[in-house]
Amino acid sequence: MPLAEGVSARVSYKKYASGVITANAEPDIATDPGGAGGQILRRVASTLKLAKDTYQSNEVRNDRQIADFRHGTRRVTGSVSGELSPQTYADLFEASLRGTWEAAVALTEVQLTSVAADEDASTLTFGGGDPVALGLRVGHVFRLTDTSVVGDSGINFIALGFSGASNRTMEVYPPPTDMTADTAFSLATVGKRLSAPSTGHVSRKFAFEIFNEDIDVARIFTECRIGGFTMQLPASGMSTIEFPVMGRNMQLYDGLEGRPAAPYFAAPTAETTTGIFAAVNGLVRVNGVTQGVITGVNIQLNLNPSSEAVVGQNFVPEVFLGRANVTGQITAFFQDAELIKAFTDEDEISILLYLTTESDPDTPAMTILLPRIKLSDADVATSGEGGQAVTLPFQALKFAGAPGIDATTIQIVDTQIAA
Repeated sequence: MPLAEGVSARVSYKKYASGVITANAEPDIATDPGGAGGQILRRVASTLKLAKDTYQSNEVRNDRQIADFRHGTRRVTGSVSGELSPQTYADLFEASLRGTWEAAVALTEVQLTSVAADEDASTLTFGGGDPVALGLRVGHVFRLTDTSVVGDSGINFIALGFSGASNRTMEVYPPPTDMTADTAFSLATVGKRLSAPSTGHVSRKFAFEIFNEDIDVARIFTECRIGGFTMQLPASGMSTIEFPVMGRNMQLYDGLEGRPAAPYFAAPTAETTTGIFAAVNGLVRVNGVTQGVITGVNIQLNLNPSSEAVVGQNFVPEVFLGRANVTGQITAFFQDAELIKAFTDEDEISILLYLTTESDPDTPAMTILLPRIKLSDADVATSGEGGQAVTLPFQALKFAGAPGIDATTIQIVDTQIAA
């Protein structure tokens, strides 16, 4: 009989039709969520497991031995981790932020009259309308087509800020080629946008399957909620992502002793094929200034999931999710006192990350906007002979709102999520 190998393990998941958990009952796994569909998930590792509370007898006996040990409440714990790529983790990001991906925005001269470009100022100026009221936001990735400047057609631009009457002046990256007012054009955002909402939070739950196909054994972890994420963006190397998971139970599929045969998901959708984000590609802006000395960024969103035991059943009644606590850390070469001053003066700053999979101007990409953060330290380690580094942990806070920025703690744009 063969032994299971990691390369033969398949991790898949499926969203339940409803995110509601019934406190005193479990759904029939055969029909909810059901084995049809599913999505294979790219991964580096999974630590999902069924955990149980255990109880050891404290009885003192003349034979000086322990005579009883029991299993109690069960729950699913662990995480799934991988290398960060666009589209791949869209459902898990949506569950973490408890929001909903918003559709793309498409505008033309009908809404905005005309568009002019200023390379030195790195701006686009519209002749009419209000681009913010029409749906454009800071952090959106968009493309211009049908303009008189052919070289700017179809490349990625990032909206960095809005100003002027009716928000008609938009700062963008990269700087556009100079262009006089053009009255025939199309502007379309790429992919979808997601932010942590102030109201209407959505609870979602998933079934995860780990199928060891070389030994025909599947473990299905049921009614799982996502507890947030940890994103690591090193200066050199692949960006990584980890999603903590907490759920209610596990079912075995192996075709033995009356159990169903593996796998549970009969024909899940193939994993995505998008490229992986490398931190050497893209852009980092802190407080509106492009930074070239950042050596690493990590971001953690923690929903602090919990699941308490109750009397009379061996599974938890609910997986509770707490506040969206977004924290992280920036490391940078010690260049000047600006970031240290932001810490000493308790200034609020913003971070905008632009991650790309390639260097092409229309590369698949993701932006992450933290519109309001406070630094909690500014440690400069004076050591060694090389470059000196400053470590800047931070706490993200809900933004009050401004033209083109929602009242949120974090926003993500993913260009590869179908509009």
